[in-house]
Amino acid sequence: MPDAPVSPPSILATIARVFRQNRVPCLVLNAFAVALVVSYYQVPALAGFWESLGAFKTHWSFAFSCVSTMFAAAIMPTGIQRLMGTLPQADGGKRLLLLMLFWGYRGMEIDLFYRFQTWLFGDAHDATTLVKKVLVDQFIMSPLWFVPTYVIALRWVDLGGSWARTRPTLNREFWTRTCPTVLITNWLVWIPALALVYSLPAALQFPLFSVVMCFFILVVTVMTRKPSEAETKAAV
Repeated sequence: MPDAPVSPPSILATIARVFRQNRVPCLVLNAFAVALVVSYYQVPALAGFWESLGAFKTHWSFAFSCVSTMFAAAIMPTGIQRLMGTLPQADGGKRLLLLMLFWGYRGMEIDLFYRFQTWLFGDAHDATTLVKKVLVDQFIMSPLWFVPTYVIALRWVDLGGSWARTRPTLNREFWTRTCPTVLITNWLVWIPALALVYSLPAALQFPLFSVVMCFFILVVTVMTRKPSEAETKAAV
């Protein structure tokens, strides 16, 4: 007799599993971000380094946001995945190129969004300004644009840059399970992290974002890969 079809876990069960799996790395990541911000405000020797980095970013503007995001979200995570043996073997060079193209663009887009937030709400670091920026970032832009387009791009890269192969995978499961679970992970990391990012001067916000993004990409890349049939059965 053939095996009965295995029904996938509910969305709440999936979110609970994602929270359990990622709560420790998310906490570690935000603790690291706290340490970086404290180093700017409390350690004069490191504050000088941060000021120099901010001046460098201001000078190179969108070129800095493009290249730094390519490195933080594509090149470095790919290298770490290769060392860990979790990188897909087929078309490794093409995959890296596609990731660099996407993240170069996304870095400039996020840099522009940070500038828009500064124009809209000002550059003060009081609690009211920080809350406004985090709310717009995480509860408007992230669910409507940043998270869906990122997950689609990651799926597109994994399928060799073929839109014809990607489009059929953007099904009901993608929109009702994959995107919501990535959004939950996004909130776990970025709500506290962005409060720290927006607490820095404008020139330093994007450098801190790049550092946090590097580690966030490693978490989400592993989480959003399509599980094998054996893994799916074992998880039920």
